[in-house]
Amino acid sequence: MGVPAGPKLDFVGASETIITVSFNPLNSHGHYVLQWKEYHQKWETDGQSKKINSNEVTKTGNGKIQTNIEGLNPGATYTVRLRVLAEGSQSEAGKASPELIIDTEAVSCTPKPSCMIL
Repeated sequence: MGVPAGPKLDFVGASETIITVSFNPLNSHGHYVLQWKEYHQKWETDGQSKKINSNEVTKTGNGKIQTNIEGLNPGATYTVRLRVLAEGSQSEAGKASPELIIDTEAVSCTPKPSCMIL
């Protein structure tokens, strides 16, 4: 049996430099690769990634794994996807999940209402 496709990613939130996503882990596999790139870039040359071991992360109350992608550029559009790693492999992965396209927030030049002095 081959490596299954990555589970569907759910968008949780985004700030100027962080994107947060979550997914339901598969019962059959516990190792994943979260991949991201700026929308206009190529996966092969510009894609970044981080490995996720479902046994080493805290799950949300509904059993999902939630994770952050940090160090992103403000006001940029990113493509994010998830792949399942083959058991015992550091590189062999299944087909990617459907891609999410997410914008980070632009840097705000105006103070937030809670910080304004009237």
